[in-house]
Amino acid sequence: MGLFSKKFTIVVACKANITRSAYLHGYMEQYLKEHYPYSRKKVRILSAGVQARRGSSASSVVKHVARIHRFSLHRHQSDPFTKKLVKQADVILVMEQYQKDAVLQRFPQAQDKTYRMMEYLWNGESKHIRDIPDPTGQATVDYEEFIEAAHSEVERIFRELTREGII
Repeated sequence: MGLFSKKFTIVVACKANITRSAYLHGYMEQYLKEHYPYSRKKVRILSAGVQARRGSSASSVVKHVARIHRFSLHRHQSDPFTKKLVKQADVILVMEQYQKDAVLQRFPQAQDKTYRMMEYLWNGESKHIRDIPDPTGQATVDYEEFIEAAHSEVERIFRELTREGII
């Protein structure tokens, strides 16, 4: 990438931007740092919520889960979707179909870049695409299903982005 090249911008989104997308934002940055260190200058990760208020902290449980997985969310502040954010995004990854619908209702111009997380760069049968589980309100030990889905999708997406020459 040249001196003035635009970074490939991934926006991860959930409902309030304090649990799933907050965690995924931090995890994706950590994963890039550990597994694709050369791509840090090529990729930017942002997060938002389809019903988020600006400035809320990540939930205390998800902060704890993040620490267990060797990254911190102590600086995370929630952000709502804005026209500017949609314009910056190369891809918007939501957790559930209703979130995709909400983004597209407000921002129809995002049609070609908004996906449920498992839809993006998916090479399997569509019947295997599912939502990313919502652990909100559960105890730390109950986050396992979410963590497993989130981690495997991040690994798959970055592998596919590498294969396609994006990172």
